[in-house]
Amino acid sequence: MSRIPTDDDFDANTTGEQELEGEPGDAPGRAGAAGDDLTKLRAERDDLFERLARTTADFQNSRRRIQAEADQRLQYANQSLIKSLLPVIDNFERALAVDPATTDTATVLRGMQIVHDQWLAVLRQQDVQEIAPKEGDAFDPTKHESLMQVDRPEYAGQPTVVQLLQKGYSLHDRTLRPAQVAVSKTS
Repeated sequence: MSRIPTDDDFDANTTGEQELEGEPGDAPGRAGAAGDDLTKLRAERDDLFERLARTTADFQNSRRRIQAEADQRLQYANQSLIKSLLPVIDNFERALAVDPATTDTATVLRGMQIVHDQWLAVLRQQDVQEIAPKEGDAFDPTKHESLMQVDRPEYAGQPTVVQLLQKGYSLHDRTLRPAQVAVSKTS
């Protein structure tokens, strides 16, 4: 550990201690007591510098450890979501393993519907909600993305959803992807 130089670091033979040794009229034992006090103060200062250096090193180590833990939490943040999606992938793989020559289309579609429902159930468990406005719902730019305008006189005056083109999704009331819609013309 390197020491921080201070103004009172000087030789015992410099003028600082010579000044302490005695002025005319001082008591003879006073110079030795002042030297002892100076030595104690220097030892205390050195101890405080050492404690400061240790505390600073501990703080930096703690900061690095906390950053590493935060990085690791971020890296594995989606672990529960991925684990909940694995059964859905397993069902897709089972469906793909079926011999198409021995299976009819209705059975395949029924299996696809089951996997789709399972997928949506997993998303609901993760607090993902569908954004699927119906015809006549008011257009909300925070949840909907207007892709085109349609002339619909019954909805004149205010932009209104007239057709859902693609569903949107939100997570904990924050829009992940807005629903793509066609809206009525306002004028």
